Amino acid sequence: MVYCSLYSTFYWCKSGKKGALYIVSIYRLLLRSLPFTYMLLIWLQSSYFNPEELASISSQINVPFILIIGILLELLHFIQFGILYALFIIFFLTFQELKPKHELVAAVLAILYSVIDEIHQFYIPYRSMSGIDLLKNVVGVGLLWMIIHKSYFKRSRSKIGHFLKNITIVLKSS
Repeated sequence: MVYCSLYSTFYWCKSGKKGALYIVSIYRLLLRSLPFTYMLLIWLQSSYFNPEELASISSQINVPFILIIGILLELLHFIQFGILYALFIIFFLTFQELKPKHELVAAVLAILYSVIDEIHQFYIPYRSMSGIDLLKNVVGVGLLWMIIHKSYFKRSRSKIGHFLKNITIVLKSS
């Protein structure tokens, strides 16, 4: 039996060959490392991003562009930890099918890391800890939870749900 799958740049067929199983193992390891790599990137961004540097160049940029940058930075809170939640979901899918308890653990981990990141920002000289930012992070996780939950459990024709289910199917078949 030959099983073929196409994921982003990975194309492989499982036909009993060691090479295909090796690629699946690398793919599994890559997917499992994504949330932790992303957490490191969040930590580095929180540590080294200085918003006051943007103020120093504000005299050279027109006002509408500055407003757009400000809005995008605020929207990043909604997106940043929602992405972390999705990466934890993918992490769990590399082991078995998604269950509601996995969703809960992924949400708690993403929110907990959001709290840790806000506390971390308290100790960075040019950053601040903000309850509003924490609320935005929680809302972002909640929005992505709704999307993933409905896509995976409720909608049979969802492309997102199909993609997530295929992660488990492909990685279990090896």
